[in-house]
Amino acid sequence: MPEPHKGELSMRLRRLPGQLLLALINGTAIIVIAAAILAIVASSKITHLAHNVASTMTKAVLYRVDGDPRQVVQNIQRISDDVHTLTIALTKAKSEGISVHGPEVARLNERLGSLDTNLERLRGARSDLIDKLVAKAGNALGEALQSLRACPHLDAKNRSRADT
Repeated sequence: MPEPHKGELSMRLRRLPGQLLLALINGTAIIVIAAAILAIVASSKITHLAHNVASTMTKAVLYRVDGDPRQVVQNIQRISDDVHTLTIALTKAKSEGISVHGPEVARLNERLGSLDTNLERLRGARSDLIDKLVAKAGNALGEALQSLRACPHLDAKNRSRADT
């Protein structure tokens, strides 16, 4: 009777490398699938975070400039229309030899002055936003380091190193 068991054992041992290779391939496939799922989730979280940051910054900048985004767009559209009208008038004047365009230039200068004021506000808002972003990032990093320091697993490792 020992003969059949011996043959069965040798046959199992011959199949063992193939089964081990198959198990490694299956494990690798599972790890790749899990990594892909984690990458998709991380990408979604980052996209959501970027959307929140962009909308918050846009609202803050628009609040800093005029408060109402539609009003800002209307102001820009009016300035664009004035520039277009002035360009046409200057083209006509150049062809006719006339050089006086007082009201159009005055109106354009007035609107450009308000646009310059808004740009200065935007520059100030940008520096404020950058300062706040750096402060929040520093706070988040500090909290992460403190939570890492409070990790019991790491404390046990540090204690064992200190004992040696």
